Amino acid sequence: MNEKKKKMSWVATLIGVMVILVIAVVLTVMIVTSSDPKKSVDGLLTNLREGDFAKAQEFISGEDLVKDEEFGAETQKLLFNKMTWKVTKVTKEAEKAKVEIEVTNKDFKTIVNNYMQKALKADLSGATEKEIENYFIEELKSEQVQTTTITKTIEAIKEEEKWKVVSNDELEEVLLPGLQEAIRSLS
Repeated sequence: MNEKKKKMSWVATLIGVMVILVIAVVLTVMIVTSSDPKKSVDGLLTNLREGDFAKAQEFISGEDLVKDEEFGAETQKLLFNKMTWKVTKVTKEAEKAKVEIEVTNKDFKTIVNNYMQKALKADLSGATEKEIENYFIEELKSEQVQTTTITKTIEAIKEEEKWKVVSNDELEEVLLPGLQEAIRSLS
């Protein structure tokens, strides 16, 4: 009889654990598919920082922010691995929202300028395409590259009951600070 009680207790514990797991999964899905613009911004940035561009795209409206095939896995992780952010203000109006965000990330103006100098020298000396690509990874890894902080207002819209961050120049500028300026200076 005592063994039967132990078995019943074990089964009850197992059922309890399963119920807790189901609740956790449901809550996670609710957070990810949230109807809150701040949570969508957090979801986007968290996935970018982790290098999961496919998952990050789920939080984007419009064209892909970054395509998985553009960068190798190592580069994907390095683009945003030091990024931090703080949502400072959210203003919702029906199906649109403005999200003021403060983002700190690597200074991409420095990264691009350093990379271009190395790449030009390497190209002139006959380096392979792979060697030149590695210079970009080296710059992303460099501890010499400082971070910079930008505060911008980005847009979010509601699509199919989910808030998504609008992919546009403002979003790119806040995520990759200095990149647009570096590209303009190269022109």
